[in-house]
Amino acid sequence: MWTLTCRWTPNPLNRWRLLILRLFGCRIQGRPYVAASCRIRVPWQLELHDRACLGPDSEVYNLGECILRARCTIAQGTYLCGGSHDLSVPALPLIVGPIDVGEDAFIGARSFIMPGVTIGQGAVIGAAGVAVRDAKPWTVTVGNPGREIAMRKFEASPSESETTS
Repeated sequence: MWTLTCRWTPNPLNRWRLLILRLFGCRIQGRPYVAASCRIRVPWQLELHDRACLGPDSEVYNLGECILRARCTIAQGTYLCGGSHDLSVPALPLIVGPIDVGEDAFIGARSFIMPGVTIGQGAVIGAAGVAVRDAKPWTVTVGNPGREIAMRKFEASPSESETTS
């Protein structure tokens, strides 16, 4: 259905894509951005908050609930995987887990987020990173499997430094 109604749309038709997602049960707050080339498997399991961004060619395989909170960015080619298989059982039963991406978080290009993972507020998953466990708020996680390498630090904005001088 997405291919027929949205995949062909240019960037300015984001409102149209959001309308289609709403019609299929997606919970939307404010004005998130959804690239036309992304793929959302189960829209009724998706919640998009204000200014959340799903980049080009990203995929949301959301067998469980997936929440993208305010101002988070899911960069191009990222795969949010809400389902996997239990490899310890010969029948390989399906495992489903929620994915929660916090406010102001950034998921780098071609990253992979596993089921049941929470990305904390302001956390960064570096390009091509694999998040197999939760990322703490305001941390930078890189690699496969993802490991925390730093805390995000911010310099004062120009307006803040002008008032303190």
